[in-house]
Amino acid sequence: MMRQHRIDPENPDVHVIQEVATLIREGKVVIIPTDTAYGLTGNPSDAPAVQRILTIKNRVAKLGMPLLAVNRTQIQDLVTLPPQAEALTAEYWPGALTIIAPACREFPTGILGPQMSLAVRIPAHPVTLAVIRATGTAIIGTSANKPHQPSPRTADAAAAQLGDQVDYILDAGPTHHTADSTIINFTTDPPEIIREGAISRSVLERLLKTANRE
Repeated sequence: MMRQHRIDPENPDVHVIQEVATLIREGKVVIIPTDTAYGLTGNPSDAPAVQRILTIKNRVAKLGMPLLAVNRTQIQDLVTLPPQAEALTAEYWPGALTIIAPACREFPTGILGPQMSLAVRIPAHPVTLAVIRATGTAIIGTSANKPHQPSPRTADAAAAQLGDQVDYILDAGPTHHTADSTIINFTTDPPEIIREGAISRSVLERLLKTANRE
C-alpha cells in the first residue's frame, strides 16, 4: 500500500530521508520532489526497478532516463562532460539544467539513451539532495506523470496521476519552478537544446557562444 509523508523542504527529517533511501536501495519506486517537478525515482542499477518505472511511465526503453546526482564526483562516475558542458554546469548546477553526454559505464536497459548517452543533473532542492546523499548513489529522476499529462508540481498532483503505482510519495510542498529542466544534448556537434524549460534558450545559446570562443 502506497504511503505519503510530508517533510520540511528546507530542513528535512533525517529519519524520513533514510527511510526513502532504504526503499530506493531495496528496489522500490518512490515519488520525490525536485526543484522543477515531482519525479519517479529508483535505483538505476536495479533492472526490475528500472523496468517498473518504464512501465509506469509507458516510456520506450531506448530513450533512456535521466539520473540525479548530488555533486560533480558522482557526475564524473556517470558521464564525460565536454568543455562546453563544463562551462554551463558551472553556471547552472545545482539547478534546472539537464545535460546529455557520453556515459562512462553500462546500466540496465532503459537508463542509457542512443549511442551510450546519459542524461544527468544536479538538482537544487535540499530534499532531493538529501535523498541522493543518503542513498549513496545517483538515482533515477523522471517526471511523475502519465504520457501527455503535465509534470506535477505538487505531491498531490503526482499522487493523482501515479499514486496507485508507486510505493511511497515524499511531499515537500510545491516545486521551486513551474517549468521542467532545460535539456541540452552534448553528444551532437553543435550541441542541441532538446527542451527549453526553466532556463531560457536565449541565455544558454549566449553562454554556449561564449564557451566556444574560450
